[in-house]
Amino acid sequence: MSLLRILSWFILLLSAGAHANNIELTPDVGTTALVPLAEVYVDEHDTLTLNQITTSATFVPGEQETLSLGFTKARVWLRFRLHNPLPTPQYRILYMNYFLLDEVVLFSEQDGEFTPEYSGRRYLAEHNRSPIPTRFFHFEITVPAAATQTYYLALKSEDGISTAATLMQREQFQRLMITDTIGITLFSGLILANLCFALFMLIKLRERELLYYFGFLLSHHVFTITMLEGVPASLFNMENLFWNRTGIIFMVNVAVVMSVLFYRNFLKFKERYPRFYSQSQVLLVIALISTVQCLLLPHFIGSAVSTILCMIVGTGIMFSCVQCALAGDRSAMLFLLSWSSGITGATIFCLKLWDILPSNIFTDNAWQIGATLEAILFSFTIADRVTTERRMRLQTQTELVKRERTLRLTQEKLLTAETAAKEELERQVEERTRDITRILGELEIQNLKLKELSINDGLTRVRNRRFFNDAYPELWRAAQRRGKWISIIMLDIDHFKSINDTYGHLTGDQCLVAVAECLRNHVSRPNDLICRYGGEEFVMVLFDTDAEAATRLAESLRQALANCILETESGPLQLTASLGIAACIPTPALSATDLLANSDHALYQSKADGRNRVTLAQSDLRAAQSGSVSSNR
Repeated sequence: MSLLRILSWFILLLSAGAHANNIELTPDVGTTALVPLAEVYVDEHDTLTLNQITTSATFVPGEQETLSLGFTKARVWLRFRLHNPLPTPQYRILYMNYFLLDEVVLFSEQDGEFTPEYSGRRYLAEHNRSPIPTRFFHFEITVPAAATQTYYLALKSEDGISTAATLMQREQFQRLMITDTIGITLFSGLILANLCFALFMLIKLRERELLYYFGFLLSHHVFTITMLEGVPASLFNMENLFWNRTGIIFMVNVAVVMSVLFYRNFLKFKERYPRFYSQSQVLLVIALISTVQCLLLPHFIGSAVSTILCMIVGTGIMFSCVQCALAGDRSAMLFLLSWSSGITGATIFCLKLWDILPSNIFTDNAWQIGATLEAILFSFTIADRVTTERRMRLQTQTELVKRERTLRLTQEKLLTAETAAKEELERQVEERTRDITRILGELEIQNLKLKELSINDGLTRVRNRRFFNDAYPELWRAAQRRGKWISIIMLDIDHFKSINDTYGHLTGDQCLVAVAECLRNHVSRPNDLICRYGGEEFVMVLFDTDAEAATRLAESLRQALANCILETESGPLQLTASLGIAACIPTPALSATDLLANSDHALYQSKADGRNRVTLAQSDLRAAQSGSVSSNR
């Protein structure tokens, strides 16, 4: 770049005349571009004094409206002559719209001597004492009537020299200041509005990317741009050279750090794009290195390095956004559009500082224009992101509500079906229960009938031998337990075999039924038993009945049977029966079988004695009758 600049100056030297023409000051010319009408000399090593410049320096005409040399340590000299043809003094203001000039010195010729006036970032105290407050550097020039004066303007900056110099009448300058104030006010208002919007969104949503975006706006749009425009220096009298020179580069680097943090959180690289997240880590390290080096290295080197590193980071951010946008990420598309406007403006401004692009109204304000568009588009991007997420949340909630409604309807249907099924099941269970209850009742009745059939004699309807075998031992144990008498009467129908042989078995059955009916009429206590023992034999167990009472009952039965005349087809038939009685109070020495056997022996004794009689067993059991309690029969 230095070689190109030397070559350009060499060409100018070959084509230059000895001196530039005088600049005439007339009332009809309100604004005059100074650089094309002045002569320029570049002191590459910044070693020449004013005397050396005036006597030995070779000036060349400045053919362009803007003096643009890029980053250089040289001191640039402009020589111009102002001619006042009028009989009255002429007043002009020399104005430079570039705040990044470290030293601006105007040498005015008076009586053959040159008087210096100082301005620039190194001499902000002198600049702020000017009766005309401006953001940029200016000098008031008075040319006497009908006179020509020579001026030398010395410029030096470690941030690059790219400025125009303009001669203005006071009225035009005032109008320029009004326009400039309106412009910077609108710009500041827009940035403040975006800053308030970012702060509101941060407080409302409390998302990390909004914190980084707020930091980006604060460091870049508020501090960097306003410092680049000279607002803090002129408005707040901030005259520190480090703050107004290195502070700008530092805030640019802080803004780049914030932008890296902002874009990778905004696009959710860690969750959605791990590859780009690793790349953003590298960009963050580069941005941090740039931030630190600008504070440690000399400003001229740190400023140049920061420009290169920040452009690398900005390009890396743009590359990641392009890849995400190509993948169909809407947020990445909007972020790319916003970031492109800002990075394009800053890049154009830096290329102008490097003397790659020419200085003009667009390149001079490219950074501000890009920052303005960037702030507007970022606000739109964030609002779109919030709106999209809100719409997605509403859509998700709507889908959840629909699913919940569908699920609820399904649950209601299932509940209805379950209730109906439960009611149907309960009805069926109730029906089955009724059926089972009815069947169980019928079974119980049938069981009772079967039980009755199993313990009753089918012909005589008295208990059978099976029932006797089960019930008699229980009665025996009860009598033994309670110390009560128990008696057994064995009854056998006399000549029953002859009746069967003579009258037939039907008549024999009639005899058995008649005898059973007679027994039921005489033995009716609940605890007494009447059983058909076998064939024509019947047995009666009398609980709590002694031998005497049993004998009376047996005799009553015998007489009743003797008086019973059975009508048959062959004529009247008189029945008789023989009875045997045994009675005792059960003791451990006796058994139920013993009592039954004695009763059977007594029955056979009645048979042997001629039948139709009652016989009481005469045995050791008889001795147990003492202390008996007779029943009331």
